[in-house]
Amino acid sequence: IFDRGAEMMQSRMRTRCGGVALAATCCASFLVILIGSGTHSNGNGAFSSPALRGASSSTAWGVIVAPPPSAEPVAAASSDSHPTSLVTGFFAIVACCAAVRRRAVLTAAAPTNAVRGSATSRQATIMFEPEVDEEEDVDVIGRLTENASMVSKTSVLVLGATGTLGRQVVRQFLNAGYSVRCMVRNRADRPFSFLVDWGAQVIEGNLVRKETLPSALIGVHTVIDCATANPEENTYNVDWEGKKTFIQCCEKMDIQRYVFLSIKDCEKYQSVPLMQIKHLTEKLLAKSSLRYTVIRATGFMQPLVSQYAVSILDDQKVYGDDGTSPGIAYMDSQDCARFIAAAATKERTVGKTITVSGPKVWSTSEVIELCEKLSGRKADISTVPSAVLQLTQIVAGCFEFTIDVAERLRFVDVNSQNAGGKTEVMNRETYDILGVDPDNTRKLEDYIGEYYRRVFKKLTKGKYEPEAGELEKEKEDEENKLQRAIRAIQEDALPPGQPAERDVTILSQRDMSDRLQKLFEDKKLAWLEGRENKWFGWTNVAEVVNGRSAMMGVGLGLFTEWATEVSMSKQI
Repeated sequence: IFDRGAEMMQSRMRTRCGGVALAATCCASFLVILIGSGTHSNGNGAFSSPALRGASSSTAWGVIVAPPPSAEPVAAASSDSHPTSLVTGFFAIVACCAAVRRRAVLTAAAPTNAVRGSATSRQATIMFEPEVDEEEDVDVIGRLTENASMVSKTSVLVLGATGTLGRQVVRQFLNAGYSVRCMVRNRADRPFSFLVDWGAQVIEGNLVRKETLPSALIGVHTVIDCATANPEENTYNVDWEGKKTFIQCCEKMDIQRYVFLSIKDCEKYQSVPLMQIKHLTEKLLAKSSLRYTVIRATGFMQPLVSQYAVSILDDQKVYGDDGTSPGIAYMDSQDCARFIAAAATKERTVGKTITVSGPKVWSTSEVIELCEKLSGRKADISTVPSAVLQLTQIVAGCFEFTIDVAERLRFVDVNSQNAGGKTEVMNRETYDILGVDPDNTRKLEDYIGEYYRRVFKKLTKGKYEPEAGELEKEKEDEENKLQRAIRAIQEDALPPGQPAERDVTILSQRDMSDRLQKLFEDKKLAWLEGRENKWFGWTNVAEVVNGRSAMMGVGLGLFTEWATEVSMSKQI
C-alpha cells in the first residue's frame, strides 16, 4: 500500500516536472520567433541578433549550437522581418507537441510490469500523468489510514469457535458488543455458518499449518484459546506444536491479552498426555511476555444429555463406573464462557491461573439417578470397572493406529489416582476475582430438568413452542448476567510485576505478519527440498509411494479374485 502511495506521489512529481519542461520549451520557441522577427537598422540602435537567428532550429530540440567562427562579421540584416525564422520557430513548437504526444501514447500502451521492471518504461512516464481512478485513490488513502490506526480493544479472536465452549464464548462477546473473529478449519463436517449468522467474522486457519496463523492475528487485541485436537487428530501436533507456534506469533505481533483454557488439576496427572501438554503450555505462557490468563475448567453439562439423558429416555443401555471415581463438578458451558469474558475484561486477572467449576460435585451414579428421577424411566446400567478400561488402554497403546484412543483412555488414571479423594468446587474468592455472582450459575438438576421439560412438551404437542415471553425473559437474564460479569470494578488493579497494556498499530502487526509468513513459507519450502523428502531411501515420500503401491496391488488382487475366482491368498 505504501509502495502504491509512493508511486502516485512520484507520478504527480513527474507530471509537474514535465509541465515545467514543456512550458520552458514553448517559451524558448516563442523567443526564437520574436528574436527572429526583430528589425535591424544601420546605426540607429535597433535590436538585432543574427547569431540566435542562425541557431533557432537547434534550440527547438533543446540543444544550443554556437555559430561557426567566421573571419568576416555577419552581414547586418535589413529592417524587414525574417520569414525563415518564423517558419523555423513554428516547426519547433509543432515538433515539441508531437514529441509530448508520442510519449503519452507510448506510456499508455506500455504494460504495467514493464513500467515497474525496466528503466526505459520509467523514462517514458516522466512527461506523462497516468490516468488514476479516483475511487482507487480513495481506497488507497483509506487503507493507509486503517494501517496507521490503533488496534481496537474490542477486537477478539476465538480459537475452537465451533466447539461446545467456543460457540458460547463467541455469543457472549458478540452480545457484549465486541468484534469477534473466528479461526476455523476448512472442514465440511464442522459447519460454521451459524457463526456468520450471529455476526462473527470467520477466517480459515489451522494450528498445524503455521503459514495460516500470522494473518489471522492482524487487528486483534485479545485471543481466547478454546481449541483442542479432534479425536482423529494428533494431540501432540495440534495442542503442543501448533499452540507453541501460535503463542510465539502472538508474542511477536503484540497481542495484548491471551486467555488460555486448561484442565483442572492438570499438573497432578502428568501421565495423561493432554493434561501434560496443557500444563506445559501454562509454563510456556508464564515465560512469555504476553498478558495471559489461564482458566482451568472441569467437565461440562452438555455431553451428559447425549450420554445419559437421551439414552435413559430411549430405554438404551448406559455405562457407569465401579464407584471409585471422585466425581466431577459439572458446569454449564454458558457459565464458563461468561467466566472467560469476565477474566478477559479485568486487569487483575493478568498472570493469574483461575480454576472454575460448577456448584456441586456429581458422581456417575448420581447423574444416572437424577436422569431416572426427572424422566420417570428406569435406566439399564452396565458397569465398566476401571481395570477393564486400563487394560483396554494398554492394548490400544501397542498399535500405532490406535495410539490416539489409548491417549484418551489415559483419563482413567485420573479416577484411579484420585480414588477416594474429594473434588473441590469453585470458592467464593474466585467468584470475587471474576466479579461474578455465584447465584447466577446454573445447577445440573436445572439443566437436565429443562431438557426433559422441552422434550416432553415436544412429545405431547408435536413440537416445542416456548411460552409467551419465555425467550425474552431468558435473553434478558443472560444479558444481565453478562453485564454484571464484565462491568468495570474500581478495585481492578494490575498485579505487581505484570506488564501494562500498550497501544499497537495495525501497520506494525501487518508488517510482522508478513515477516512471519515468509519465514514459515521459506521453512516449509526448505523442508520440501530437504533430504528427508528425497525419492530414495527410508523417507516419508518413499513410504507414501510404497503404501500407494500396496493399495494398488490389493485392488488388482481383488479384481483378479473376482475375475478368476481365485482367492488373494492363493494368488500370493
